[in-house]
Amino acid sequence: MRLAVFLCVLFTYTYGYADSTFVAKPAVQVIVKSPYKNKEFEVFSPKQNTRIIDFFEAQYKKKIFSGTYLFHKNDSMVRGHFGYANFSKKDPFIDDDLFQLASVSKTFTGTAAMILVQEGKMALEDSVHWYIPKLKRENLIIKDLLSHTSGLPDYFYFKQKYWPYAFRRMHNSDVISQLNKQSYKSFNKPGRYYHYSNTNYSLMAHIISGIAGMDFRQFVKKRIMEPAGMVYSHICDFDSIPLKRYSVQGYERWRIYEDLPLNGTTGDKGVYSNTYEMYLYDQALRTSDIVHGGSKNQMWTPIALASSKRGMYYGLGWRVIWHNGHKWVYHNGWWKGFRTYFWRCVDENMCFAVLTNNVQGPFLKTAEMLNLIDPVYFEKE
Repeated sequence: MRLAVFLCVLFTYTYGYADSTFVAKPAVQVIVKSPYKNKEFEVFSPKQNTRIIDFFEAQYKKKIFSGTYLFHKNDSMVRGHFGYANFSKKDPFIDDDLFQLASVSKTFTGTAAMILVQEGKMALEDSVHWYIPKLKRENLIIKDLLSHTSGLPDYFYFKQKYWPYAFRRMHNSDVISQLNKQSYKSFNKPGRYYHYSNTNYSLMAHIISGIAGMDFRQFVKKRIMEPAGMVYSHICDFDSIPLKRYSVQGYERWRIYEDLPLNGTTGDKGVYSNTYEMYLYDQALRTSDIVHGGSKNQMWTPIALASSKRGMYYGLGWRVIWHNGHKWVYHNGWWKGFRTYFWRCVDENMCFAVLTNNVQGPFLKTAEMLNLIDPVYFEKE
């Protein structure tokens, strides 16, 4: 009910009520109904099912985890939650609650870019300057932005003098003007080294909007979310819906994060979704409904070595890693009280989405979560 009321405000009409939300329990079949297509899932084996639930319960008791989770493999699914959507109101989660995905949003931007590439409207080797003529850096190509090899400084850390408006929301075009004001020493040579920068994806969203002839939010909704069956997911527009109207609020050490100018930019962050719709996103990417096989191969091919210690690479909007002989593509995120994790296996039909709303203590250990669904060794059941 809570989510449906929010959507009436967000879209001025409602898709229907999520009146069949479910909580994963051992040995109980998981059933999903309206507003999604009816579907039934088996649970994992009793031991694995319990192992997943116990992991998040333990993290909750340590005050590290507050949020929702979903693990899927073939015909099995487990889904649940611990904590509060709003701590001051003691408002418990429902499984369909929407979370700010933070940098997991970059996977949508990378996918959106590949849609334009496969349609011949853009090429990875195209000059960024063709699409943003007023950008003073003329030696960049699209691939540099998508793979974080552009050498551009991160606009998160620009000096306040470049944006002195405490209560005015920044937009992607504003990032361009601020970027032009940076000193030459702030830039590195493009195409050589991996350097994670949110600027890359803010510029990418701006380019996609220009090529598509529509707002970036609309393009992602129309070309990715709707084909995937993602009913509630959207890219935030806080000019229309204030941050405080969202059911799930982001916290750091139990203090709520208020709105700020950086919330106005998109491409690098800004997608709101829930765990089940991230599963639908995963499933759509296993078909050709959104991007074709060749485009997916390009998107998930390692381009830049991001961590030699972990054996982790960056592709085009996705990180790439191998675990237990399987290729996984993923992204984690952090933004103003939200920590998010979205991992999907390319070789087998399995994925997991973990969405949290309280930055307290360390990040959840992704290696441990991977072993919950893709264990290096199997115990006897």
